Amino acid sequence: MKVLQVTTQRPGWTGSGRTLEALSSAAGSDWEHAVLCGVPADEPAPAVPGVAPERVHAVRFGDGGEVPFPVAGMSDVMPYTSSVWSSLGSLELEAWRSAWRHAIAAALDAERPDVVHVHHAWLGAALVREAAEVPVVLHGHGTGLRQMVLTPSLRQEVVAACSQVDALCALHGDHAARYREALGLAPELVHVVGAGYAAERFGPDPAPADPDTLLFVGKWSEAKGLGPLLEAFERVRVRRPRAVLRLAGGGAGPEAERLRERAAAQPGVEVLGRLSDAELVRAMQRAQAFVLPSLYEGLPLVLVEAAAAGCRLVATALPGVLDALAEPLAARMHLVPLPRLEGPDRVAAGAHASFVADLEAGLEQALAAGPAPAPTEAELA
Repeated sequence: MKVLQVTTQRPGWTGSGRTLEALSSAAGSDWEHAVLCGVPADEPAPAVPGVAPERVHAVRFGDGGEVPFPVAGMSDVMPYTSSVWSSLGSLELEAWRSAWRHAIAAALDAERPDVVHVHHAWLGAALVREAAEVPVVLHGHGTGLRQMVLTPSLRQEVVAACSQVDALCALHGDHAARYREALGLAPELVHVVGAGYAAERFGPDPAPADPDTLLFVGKWSEAKGLGPLLEAFERVRVRRPRAVLRLAGGGAGPEAERLRERAAAQPGVEVLGRLSDAELVRAMQRAQAFVLPSLYEGLPLVLVEAAAAGCRLVATALPGVLDALAEPLAARMHLVPLPRLEGPDRVAAGAHASFVADLEAGLEQALAAGPAPAPTEAELA
């Protein structure tokens, strides 16, 4: 089976990119994968596990590229320099469409796939469905639903094409229902696939974790709840002066830079930046609790990875968390109520203070509970 995987973002940098890599690297001998992705013009095509270098096709972004602006991210703050979909003008969108139409046609001609597996229910998937004469499987990661709200001018174009896909993979039941409704798909075309993790990489350290240590991993944005987390941690540290909050990940743009400066100046906060896979596992093993105060997620695989590494978990009560993770991970999960929102991922006016207070309580509960129990097979199944 020959599969062409398509993502209009950079593979490997986000949850969806890691899913792409997991699919390509897990393929058996009867599967051949090729990839089409977006990359900065001044960088080589990325190495994708399980894919020969000559089968990684790329659209280049920025000065000297086919598209004269940075890669457009499915989140408004990405861990690399990116463009925001809702800020793109008509000429920029036409340049984007033109480059991707050409690249999709070229990749289809070069690879002759039996199926195209395209990530994100957004404009790239629409162009793939229009061009491909083979089955198209759409992998919904949640951010397509978000962009339909943030960039409504593109919704009709996306829905018209994506409603014609042959199958859609959703991360959990709530997403499946929302994709069926948004795209008008028949129930039998939508499959809940969940998310997996690399069990051979993530596991607890026999040595105890550092006491009173919290870890955050993700994009440095308000949508990930990092601002309220810094406020809540400042309050916790009044009672626990030795507490440490380690921040891994990063972001580009004014919002990420503002949060980075704030974190660097705050006592007890350690800025780790972007970590290698081995460094990430080690950081999880050393943390007593992993914190995901996000306001919008699909199915946050990072919570399962942190649980496998032996962490307690503090997470907002997002639909994907409640649907798929809260019950199996109940022994280590400390849920924080999701605040009232404006749009898909902004705390509503008047709800900020209560969210910080709830997050403070969740952090305190996780630290007071002490080291987490060793992960069980039932939790991680």
